[in-house]
Amino acid sequence: RGHNGHHIVESAFKAFSRALRNLIDIRKGKPEEVMWGADSESFQAGVAMKREASLARKTKETSISVDVKLDGLEDVSVVSGVKAFDGLLTEIAQQSGMSLQVNCNGDLWVDDHHTTEDVSIAVGKVLNQALGSKGGLNRMWTSSATEGDAKVEVVMDLSNRPCLTHDLDLSLHDEEKVDDISIEMIEHVFDSLVMNGQMTVHIVQLQAGKAGELTTAAARAFGKALRRCIAVDPRRAGATASSKGTLSV
Repeated sequence: RGHNGHHIVESAFKAFSRALRNLIDIRKGKPEEVMWGADSESFQAGVAMKREASLARKTKETSISVDVKLDGLEDVSVVSGVKAFDGLLTEIAQQSGMSLQVNCNGDLWVDDHHTTEDVSIAVGKVLNQALGSKGGLNRMWTSSATEGDAKVEVVMDLSNRPCLTHDLDLSLHDEEKVDDISIEMIEHVFDSLVMNGQMTVHIVQLQAGKAGELTTAAARAFGKALRRCIAVDPRRAGATASSKGTLSV
């Protein structure tokens, strides 16, 4: 995906090399769970790095606290007052394997906009802070997930060049809300997470479904991709997965 010829060719070669690396690992008797699972060298390296961050922010519209721990005990609690939004963030956190604590008191008597947007911004910022320089990480991954009739693929790069594209048809069934979150805010949630998390993310609808099914499938695939992107690759010995040697410029 994309309109820049250089980036299309570059991403094609990167995707090929990652696929080849995974194939070599499998041929060496190191399937995905062995490489990146809870008993792996990768997981233990992540725990040792103590990657965590927190944020508290208060405006006239919302009062928010967010705490993220990327490794170790998975403990997730999201309380924003918007049930469907809580479920979306919980799905992402559980699939990514991180601990996430979110509390928000927002102006829900107005609508869900400020609460969902501000919390997503805060979570994205805290996630980016916890990741630090991103040195030694996988950085890129792709995952797919299903929910009901819907199937969604997420391609993710912790690039420090934030961009979100998606083709989710959330209006196919003329729904205005998924439970208590407005349809228009679902894209805004992913956009706020991606832009403040400094990620490049492409969300691809592989099979259509109701808006709630697409949202859950997208969140699930997002979390699964994030889990592998933030995983430490011991073979990199702390080096950044970039030909420039850094993601900061």
